[in-house]
Order: sequence, then structure tokens, then C-alpha cells
Amino acid sequence: MNVTRLTRGAAATLSHTFYVGETATDSSVAVSASVVDASGQAVAGPLNASHSGAGTGRYTVTLPAQATLAALTVAWSATIGGQAVVERDIVEVVGGFLFSLAEARASDPIFADVAKYPLADLVRLRQEVEEECETITGRAFVPRYRRLVLDGSGGRDLVLPDGGDDLVAGILLRGVRLPIRSASIAPRVGQAAVPLTVDQLGALTVTRDGLLRRTDYGIWTEGSGNVVLEYEYGNDYPPADLKAAALLRLRSRATMARSGIPDRAISFTVAEGGTYRLSTPNASRTGIPDVDAAYDRYSRGAGGGQNGGPAPASRTLDYNPQRGSLFHGGWR
Repeated sequence: MNVTRLTRGAAATLSHTFYVGETATDSSVAVSASVVDASGQAVAGPLNASHSGAGTGRYTVTLPAQATLAALTVAWSATIGGQAVVERDIVEVVGGFLFSLAEARASDPIFADVAKYPLADLVRLRQEVEEECETITGRAFVPRYRRLVLDGSGGRDLVLPDGGDDLVAGILLRGVRLPIRSASIAPRVGQAAVPLTVDQLGALTVTRDGLLRRTDYGIWTEGSGNVVLEYEYGNDYPPADLKAAALLRLRSRATMARSGIPDRAISFTVAEGGTYRLSTPNASRTGIPDVDAAYDRYSRGAGGGQNGGPAPASRTLDYNPQRGSLFHGGWR
């Protein structure tokens, strides 16, 4: 399964290669592709795929420009080795990238060699850098889309993973972007979900630590997997120093295999004398000091947060009743 990021509002060519083991294999029938969104609604297709050449096993389709951020699933239908198969890829429609491919190409002389660093490699490396940056910092620095299925809390709050707006080093970073695109609540398991109205969606707010709060005195009906949310999150654009750090990380990932230092080394000694201790990576660090300093600055973990402090690990206890019944006394 391939995962591809595409810019909102731009048509794109999607490709898929079928394999039998390690061998690229052509389909014996015409290949088609169908595209659905995160809720299973059809977006495009079936689209007739073009074959890239005998023996390549590679097929392409053109995805029409998407007007909204989304997470799409592309199902490729073919007959491979006499068996009907359906293979799936993921396409994320995003609001931008940490840096453009032209900026990536111009960021270091090594990328001037198009034969050694073709466009497809730059696309792959950029996505690796973006995913790593978002994992380490706990933030998205360009607009993204998310669909969640949550348990109703029985109260006015739900916990979201993306937080609210945050002021870091004088820069406003966006978390969950209001208004919420859609929200629906099923009264009980197995019953049909009821969507919130436009007015009810407008009454939703997000706290800095990621509570989605109803301010219309409504509640998220208690239940298991009975609340479905769709929303956008992430900053309008990346801060300049983080963008520079991401480009530096791009170069390090591109040249990782060319280093003469063993992968497990924590120090090395040069022939001329002198021992150097290496900064090593871990789950929240790349091992490159300049990159880690920038990522820490904007991280929602221990290294970052509002005014350089960490985002809260917990919140103030709320002694208000969690259900608005007569016996609980209502909200105070």
C-alpha cells in the first residue's frame, strides 16, 4: 500500500504497480481505479487506468482536483496471475507542504544531479521528513484532515489529539481549525447517527489542550464509538526556522547510506587524532542538533509548548456533573 500526499485544488496522476512476489506483473484484463473518501462515499471512478508498458506492471489514472482536504482510498482492480485482485493505496489531500520540491532541489548542490536524485525520490524523502517532523513535534505545520470515531463522554467535552491554537516564541500555531466540518452522534449503538446542525457546529470550541467543548449546553451522548468527527487541523504555513531545519533533515536522509560512520557508532576517532562523540537519534530526536533544536522549539512535548514550556500532560479537575440530569444538579 502506497501513501501519497497531494495539494488541494491540483489534479494529480496516481500510479500503482502490481507484483507477484518481487516481480512486476501486468494484468490480463483492463485495470480500473475507484476512489472513496474516509466515510466510504464515492469521489471518482471507476477510472480506466493507462498501462505504462509491457512487463512494468504499472498503471496510472488522473485524479480530478479536490476542493477540500481529505483522506482518500484508491482501489485498483485487476487480474494478476489469473486471480482477480483489489489493491488499495491512500491519498491524503493536504493544504501544503513544509517545502516545495523546487526548494528541496535548490537546498543543496547534491540534489542538482537529477539522475542520482530523481523527482520521485525527492517526493518520497519530503514525505518521510514531514511525517517524522509531525511525529516528533506532535503538530502539523500545514493544514491536514482528520476523521475520528470516538466514544461519547456523556458530558460537554471530548478529547482530541491535535490540541488548540498555541503561542510559541511569539508565533501563533494552529491546532484544530474551527469550524468543525461535521459531527454526528448516535443515541445508542446500532442506531443511526444524527448530524449536528450548522448552529450546533458553530457552538463548538477547542481548548488549548485539545478539549472539543459544546457551548450550547448539549452533551456528547455516552456510548462506544457513537461520535464521528471530521475536522481540519494544522498551521497555515511552517515557521521559517522549522522549514530550514526540515530541509537540513532532507539532506541528511538523502545521504544517510553514504556515511562512513557505522550505524551503531556513538563516537569516532579521526586519523589525525581526536575523538568525536555523536548526537544519536531516539523516538523524539533526529540526532542532528540544529534540526532537533528547531523541532523542540515548536514541540507539544517536553521541549516546546506555549512560551517554550511543555503542553500540559493533564488538566484541572472539573467537579461539574458530567450529565445534565435533574439528580446531578445541572452545570454550575
